[in-house]
Amino acid sequence: MLSNEQTASAPGLLQRVDPRVKVVGVAALVVVATLLRGIEALAVLYVIGITLAALSGIPVRRLARVWLVAPLFSAAILIPAALNIVTPGSPVLVLRASNPVLTVTDAGLMVAGRMMLRVAVCVSLVLLLTATTRPERLFKGLRALGVPVVFVMLLGMMERYLWVLARAAEEIHLAKVSRSITRGSIRQEQAWVAAGMGSLFRRTHTLGHEVYLAMISRGYTGEVHLLNER
Repeated sequence: MLSNEQTASAPGLLQRVDPRVKVVGVAALVVVATLLRGIEALAVLYVIGITLAALSGIPVRRLARVWLVAPLFSAAILIPAALNIVTPGSPVLVLRASNPVLTVTDAGLMVAGRMMLRVAVCVSLVLLLTATTRPERLFKGLRALGVPVVFVMLLGMMERYLWVLARAAEEIHLAKVSRSITRGSIRQEQAWVAAGMGSLFRRTHTLGHEVYLAMISRGYTGEVHLLNER
């Protein structure tokens, strides 16, 4: 969130574009990416996303995280898709020679590669939107495009509440470290983590309610108001 604030405030190509245009453009490109079947076309779309990221000043390490996360979250679909029991084809790697035979097929690798590339493209496009748009402008753009106020209000509360959650977790960790002389055993550390999770839940539940009441008392209705309207 901190890096998004810095990137969204920096001068760049996408930072100068109206949030409504970016929302519509990214949504359209994501739909196109889900419909494309050729790896070459998906690769071209991926190159376009990388180019826009470079022109918008998004660090390469931010995109590298997407490259690492996309296969991990897609593994549950990618691994079975590469096997002959799901995608028949010429065997590339034999995992089990006994009956039933289990192999990795060339067609399965093609399907898995296309799926992984598609996921990477979609996640990269969404990253371009969130990294180059301040939250309040993004929420305002969603409302201008007809997104229900309840949906936008939940997004706004989530964005504010994440800061509260991070601060509460930091305070609990700092309190533990300041009162510890040496590191305990694994069982003791696990017990402390479990207790810390319960304490964090209680504290954030109370703090979240107080944040919500503070926003309501200041006239918050879910609508986003900006000083400089587009």
